[in-house]
Amino acid sequence: MTKRALIASLVVWVCSLLLAAPLSPSPGRASGGSNLLQNPGFEESTEGWHVDHETTQFNSVTEPVHSGQWAASLNRTDGVPGEIYIYQDVEGIIGGMPYALSGWATSNSNFWWVKLRIEWRNASGSLGRWVDSDPLTGDEEEYQLLTIPKGGEGEGVRAPPDATIARIKCMASIQNPDPTTPVFFDDLSFTFQGWKVYLPLVVKNY
Repeated sequence: MTKRALIASLVVWVCSLLLAAPLSPSPGRASGGSNLLQNPGFEESTEGWHVDHETTQFNSVTEPVHSGQWAASLNRTDGVPGEIYIYQDVEGIIGGMPYALSGWATSNSNFWWVKLRIEWRNASGSLGRWVDSDPLTGDEEEYQLLTIPKGGEGEGVRAPPDATIARIKCMASIQNPDPTTPVFFDDLSFTFQGWKVYLPLVVKNY
């Protein structure tokens, strides 16, 4: 084998190892398109999600759903207007890198709005800043898509440099409390949009 052919074979072999080797980084370093949320479609009931307050009524339901067998139902049990939400913390966020959030939700006239939010937090859990989806308002009994960034376009929203945690919230603001009219969320997706790396092959002539 000539020196040129040997070098070319070594370069191809090394690059194939780099591309094929499974990476095992922290959750925030998952490849673009991999959902970083636990139980994003509520198929495992309420596993992985937390409520903001004991008066927030959160449970999984079989109707209506966007896909699968289950969805999340969100309401308030104390008859008091105001904001309610469920949340999940995603650790291992890479500061300065882009992320995207999407999900499906319904609304009704008893709510001022329904939306999604990403809260960026540092290693101590302190809140840095947040970004919201466009809100749903009025009667939207059919599932509607909510996205961050708004419109679902672009590379995503960049985490602040010191962010290590993303708190994902499904939120609603109740105008007229009614136990018979909850809002529903389903099919959440929080994805890392970075690491689009290209490895050029350069083979010299000898």
